[in-house]
Amino acid sequence: MKIRIICVGKVKEAFYRNRIREYSALIQKRCPFEIIEVADERTAEHMSETEVRNVLKTEGERLLNYLKPDGEELVTALCIDGETHTTGEWIKGLESQMKQKDIRQFTFIIGGSLGLAEAVIRRADRKLSFSNLTFPHQLMRVMLTEQLAALAGKL
Repeated sequence: MKIRIICVGKVKEAFYRNRIREYSALIQKRCPFEIIEVADERTAEHMSETEVRNVLKTEGERLLNYLKPDGEELVTALCIDGETHTTGEWIKGLESQMKQKDIRQFTFIIGGSLGLAEAVIRRADRKLSFSNLTFPHQLMRVMLTEQLAALAGKL
């Protein structure tokens, strides 16, 4: 089994990068793992709806370029309106999917500061939310790698 995170933008803060590196090392002890970063688009403070759509479309196309044809991987989009679970429920669900569907790759997608394009959300097999709160996308990457490290520890 392989785990991937495909995300928009780079992590700028060293303290986030260090935590991600630590959790990534834990995951890689158990299974192949990679983080793919696609370029983010410049955003202004007061953007029109058209400008927001254009940014999301461009970033979305970059994300979609890394996805395999349907059925070859389980794609999870991190969205505020996604399913919520406890860590235990989430890990049990992923373990169950690994066994039932013979999935060889799990891919998690994190959008940029404006979120994810509708095309990316439609392509995803499921949507996951860590909370009803909104978190910075860089912090979300830390949180996701921490949860994936917990999963990898159970493999």
